[in-house]
Amino acid sequence: MKERKTLIESKSPLCPVTAFAEQTENAVYFYLHYPMRRQAQNMYAPGTNLKACWVCNCREAPAAPDAGDQLSMMPQGCFSHAPGGMTVSPEGLHITWLSDGNSAVLHQNGNVLAVIPPNAGLYEFPGFSRYAVGQNRYAWEMQKGMPVYWMEQVVMCDQLWAESHTQGFWQGMQQKHLEILGNFFSRNTGYYAIDDGKYPLRAVIEGERGGVTYGFTAFLSIFPQPEIGVYIRGAEQHRRIEFGFAARSGIRAINTEAYNCFMALAKHIYSHTEFFAHGHTNPWQGIPGFSAFLFVNPRAIRGMESPAYPAFAGDPVNLLWAVPLKEQEYRFATEQGSDALLHRARDLTSLHIFDGQPKFAL
Repeated sequence: MKERKTLIESKSPLCPVTAFAEQTENAVYFYLHYPMRRQAQNMYAPGTNLKACWVCNCREAPAAPDAGDQLSMMPQGCFSHAPGGMTVSPEGLHITWLSDGNSAVLHQNGNVLAVIPPNAGLYEFPGFSRYAVGQNRYAWEMQKGMPVYWMEQVVMCDQLWAESHTQGFWQGMQQKHLEILGNFFSRNTGYYAIDDGKYPLRAVIEGERGGVTYGFTAFLSIFPQPEIGVYIRGAEQHRRIEFGFAARSGIRAINTEAYNCFMALAKHIYSHTEFFAHGHTNPWQGIPGFSAFLFVNPRAIRGMESPAYPAFAGDPVNLLWAVPLKEQEYRFATEQGSDALLHRARDLTSLHIFDGQPKFAL
């Protein structure tokens, strides 16, 4: 079999990523393919747009690793299947996308064959294989309990993707968010779709309280942000977010510009597989006289208000307040760091309420 044979292929429901399993005369590999070269440092070799994980050898194994490409066979002593190799039948073969839409599991008839998790590609970690023994650049062994864990993830994620393509799922999510925010507002003033009518649904729910108009995204937290675990320890505490913006009701027209930013960022998170957390900034010039937003998590600032979000799928939901920054403040944050800027806040607890004035003493 000198030609490559694609056994199965699947496109992510969230990200511009394609997963596929391919068989040659040498081996079967599981891949994630990206449409452009990744920009994150230390994740991939220059110019590559693939994550690759060995599944099995298709013929007798070499004694040692070869020069190495995506078609390489696992060397002797590093795998558990028959020494002469094996093949994988397309029958019963499935790809399940994990809930971030940027990592996937290859499985067949209830058995996990390979996993490319969010941190694959970092420090030469290619992913996990059912038949790998030990760790090398082709695949890492699944430790005790991991096959069961990943099949549990498969069941959970298959259910999430199926349910989230039904109208009833989104109606239920809408009611939950309206209830959460209804407990925070004095009165609701608006509901705005920010999803262009495309899956997944996203919205901004607006309301007033104490002379302040608030707008919060809804439904972003259903799906964890991709690749956050590569950069943040304990990512499960930070990977689910909603954005919020608050302004004195006399200048509430400015809220629309914040909502436009939220719409753009909601798309950007998955189209570019990036994430946002406390202290991050993003350039945005929709508000006259201001150049960017600083995102502030009220969990990090004692006394800052927030709706009471319950956990979702076992993870906390993090609100990120969008705080407009003047150009000088934005430059300070990018040069000195967001923590240094926050130390110069005139009033930390009301930092998130926009009144048209700078919030930092520089």
